[in-house]
Amino acid sequence: MYLPFPTALPQKPSQRQHLRLCSLLCVLTTYFLAAPAALAEIKIPQNLATSSQVIETTASDKAETQYLENMLQLLKPAYAQLGISVWDMTTQQAVFTYNDQSLMQPASIQKLLTALAATKQLGPDFYYQTQLSTYHPTPLTKQMISNGVYGGDIYVEFSGDPTLTYQNLFQLLTSLRDLGIKKIDGQVVLVSDQDSQLQAPGWVWDDLGICYAAPISPFIIDKNCVYGRLSTKGYNKTAQITLMGKRPIDISNDAYFINPTVAQSQHKAAPAGSVYTQANSQPACQLTLNRFDNNRYHLTGCHVGAKSLPLAIAITHPALYAQNIVAKQLTTLGIQHNAPMVLSRHQIKPASGQRQLIASHQSVPLTALLSTMLLKSDNLIADSLLKKLGESYYQSPSDFARSSQAMKAILYSLGIDLAGANIADGSGLSRYNLLSAHQVLNVLTTVYQHPEYHFLLDTLPESGVSGTLRYKRYFNKSPLKNHVFAKTGSMLGVANLAGKVKASNGHDYLFVLIENGLSPQIKKQQKAPFSAVFLQTMIDVPRNENR
Repeated sequence: MYLPFPTALPQKPSQRQHLRLCSLLCVLTTYFLAAPAALAEIKIPQNLATSSQVIETTASDKAETQYLENMLQLLKPAYAQLGISVWDMTTQQAVFTYNDQSLMQPASIQKLLTALAATKQLGPDFYYQTQLSTYHPTPLTKQMISNGVYGGDIYVEFSGDPTLTYQNLFQLLTSLRDLGIKKIDGQVVLVSDQDSQLQAPGWVWDDLGICYAAPISPFIIDKNCVYGRLSTKGYNKTAQITLMGKRPIDISNDAYFINPTVAQSQHKAAPAGSVYTQANSQPACQLTLNRFDNNRYHLTGCHVGAKSLPLAIAITHPALYAQNIVAKQLTTLGIQHNAPMVLSRHQIKPASGQRQLIASHQSVPLTALLSTMLLKSDNLIADSLLKKLGESYYQSPSDFARSSQAMKAILYSLGIDLAGANIADGSGLSRYNLLSAHQVLNVLTTVYQHPEYHFLLDTLPESGVSGTLRYKRYFNKSPLKNHVFAKTGSMLGVANLAGKVKASNGHDYLFVLIENGLSPQIKKQQKAPFSAVFLQTMIDVPRNENR
């Protein structure tokens, strides 16, 4: 394959020109060799035949724009839809846009909106509190506990803390034993402030049993996720499930492991990837988790091989799960009690006394929560914060719809107009989310231009170093390594990236790359993702000698 570069170069090219051409040739060669099927239908415009001359001779402020336009015509995928917006942080102006007004699925780059809105509404020092309290005329002391019996009610006040652990809760309840309480004659009440909507509209049904789509509830313990392992002592025998920590869920199974040789024989020989293969092969061996009420599950299906598998199961009923855990921990502490019950705060009507705080657990502050959310793309933190900012904005419990409206209003106060967008959650899990590259870029430029929000750019994953970009292919090696700081956004058919990139011309750029409609088959063929190739061309944006 011949690349559309001129055969006649300047007679005495500079060292910098040599390096630039070499870099571009390497990028294009890699891209073409990696995905020939995906690029077969791309028509190369005539003006690309002189693209190098444009790069070297253009000295106006439009040099970057012309360069990126030319490269995009060569690199854009044949079957996916793109939305691109690039902003020069040095000159503080837009230098390139492509289809940037079209509304597309943002996936996890939506977390950039959540991070900015939460910082604006809640403040960087915000933290979650989980509290243990009672109603009594005076604070409780050991001297007030007669023979180890406390006659009042005990309240465990949950706040939707997405980082609360089993051990955190146990330490909180330990304070009852430290007071000398061995028996609670009153009620043990789990209190919530938030609404009971556990999933946002548009979450994929298949995801709901998986921990990255764990329910958003005021009752969160260990991310509302239970871990375990599936193992076997032989092929075609019912597998064994071992849960970590003996968590209070009920799971049965008739899953089994099969011999790889047997599995392979079930597929008829045919050209790889052909329609014939798909139509004449047996269904792939897979495991299916069925969810029932009261945190009951059944695992069925098969797995090829003999190596044990890790399990990560999302809790279906968080309130019941919290009740059972509190009951279990009180029993472990040697405290007799009635079965815990759940009430909302407005349902609490004590007969007498004042609220007395017994103990409290605080999460890390918002800045640390956002760092984890952006680095690890933590969905639970994102959607918990969306609920919390909605609750703060309306001063009342808020569901996903109201919280999404609150986020729009908060961002509008910062000059970000999302009137045409559709916001369904804070994490980007919902397929109902619709944002444009232009709107996401407005979020990034606002973060950059306001010092109080600038820390959000500093906490983005760094290519080859941290977060979701640490091991991402083509980002964990030269030339992209250490040059890209961005939030990823991936789901079936979606491969997005938004953040900043350091270019060789001495400029830093904010960018938004939204790619929708990418089929799994074509993605598998592309050893070099479009975002990686486009960003490598951005690194080689030509230096404007007149600046």
